Amino acid sequence: MTHLRFFVFSLALLGCGSSSPAAPPAATDAASDAASDATAPSDAAPADAGPRAMVRGQRYCEVLAGSVSGANVALDVYNTYGLNECPDAAWRALDVAAVRAELGVPVVVLNGPRYWLIDAFEAGMVLDPMVRTIGGIAMRVAGRIEVPLAVATAGNSPYADRTVRRDSTVRFSAGSRVYELVDNASRVYVMQSYTVQREAQTEASLAELGARLTPPAGWRFRTRVLAADVRIVAEGGLATVTTDDLGNTYQRSQQTP
Repeated sequence: MTHLRFFVFSLALLGCGSSSPAAPPAATDAASDAASDATAPSDAAPADAGPRAMVRGQRYCEVLAGSVSGANVALDVYNTYGLNECPDAAWRALDVAAVRAELGVPVVVLNGPRYWLIDAFEAGMVLDPMVRTIGGIAMRVAGRIEVPLAVATAGNSPYADRTVRRDSTVRFSAGSRVYELVDNASRVYVMQSYTVQREAQTEASLAELGARLTPPAGWRFRTRVLAADVRIVAEGGLATVTTDDLGNTYQRSQQTP
């Protein structure tokens, strides 16, 4: 189960929660080491906060729970966003075996804590209104992942594109600082969340992140303050995402360098 657990963890890093439970994410790019972000974790804003709710800096955690069914892996993504900021003591106390027993599923992966760098979700936000408590933490389903088992066991690597089926528009507001990767084809990826799962990070520390990354030849990291709003749209219902060495997640933008 280790290889499957690693894959699901990589999925969760990319965030697929803005994907509708009725339309599970699917890999559409064969070059994408297995459609990792389907992560369908949850890039979703709280249902009662409105589509322009400011989310930047919000802390969240996720529990991915499900099973292998035939040739597929099916996972519900439970997310704390909009309910709480993932209380640290309760999160650290979560035990995978206990959560498996609590939810009655054979596969459980813990993803978090993470922090949003998006300023607002403007479209594509789907959250189950039913709240349940997992290990003492209130969560709700923000998405569902269904991928072929062969894809789930194919592995993951940083700086590889993952294509995710979801309808979403996110906004980075004028005056906000953004953290970006520019690839060797001059395509821009904007960081949508950072993680403290591998190393201690803060938004302030991201200014020096470039010195800690080892991107492929021709890629570069940059940070800047936006002069105007930047909106990233999942065109045709597809979003392209990637991760860096530390597991921070980025979505490809329509902007040019």
